[in-house]
Amino acid sequence: MAPQLSENQEHTSLRDCLLFSAMRDDQFSQLKKHCHRITLDSEQVVFQQGADLTHIYFVEQGAIKLAHTSLNGDEKIIEVATAGTSFAEGVLFAGAPRYPVTAIAIKPSVVIAISASHYLTILSGDTALCIKMLGHLSQRLHWMLKELDKQTLHNASFRIVDYFVSLADNSATADPTFDLCLSIPKRDIASRLSIKPETFSRALKQLRQRGLLELEDNHVILKNLPKLRRMLALEQI
Repeated sequence: MAPQLSENQEHTSLRDCLLFSAMRDDQFSQLKKHCHRITLDSEQVVFQQGADLTHIYFVEQGAIKLAHTSLNGDEKIIEVATAGTSFAEGVLFAGAPRYPVTAIAIKPSVVIAISASHYLTILSGDTALCIKMLGHLSQRLHWMLKELDKQTLHNASFRIVDYFVSLADNSATADPTFDLCLSIPKRDIASRLSIKPETFSRALKQLRQRGLLELEDNHVILKNLPKLRRMLALEQI
């Protein structure tokens, strides 16, 4: 049996997650009794597409790709959950919910598995928590709609630059030049952006030739973030 989270362990990042931040201390302590930590190797599966939903998850370390497999076996990465984010809560309220995607560790990772039934029990007795959860799901829905818009209306170069700039924005850097170390394989980034690997490589080469970025092994150097942000806003990429 996987170990529960002990009462005296610090779990600041989990506590700060939108799914749990509105909980009272007694509710959070109760929930921890129905959580356990899972250490994953690279390429290890967390759950399979179509399996019954038993837990929702929080990424403590590493990165987890959420991939949908088509009938002909093609894999499409829907999202990459990184440290500090949760996944699998989107279908929590469906009747007899099943995981709509397969979750796989991209690299050695640590996730916290939270019992879905016990989380729902706590939600059912607290209106404020339910409203917080609805707000979280609303944010995820708006994010997915924006992603759909990008993937249907913009070319590969735009999607790549937008993805890299979003990583820079998440880091809150104030520098005009941003050195990004890719922690996710390029093939997975391409799948996440709905770009064929050969198109991804060709677009990167073109962006480099235009002087917008540099490539050094697994590093991407964005040479002028303010300029890239303006180009994205004007859709001039």
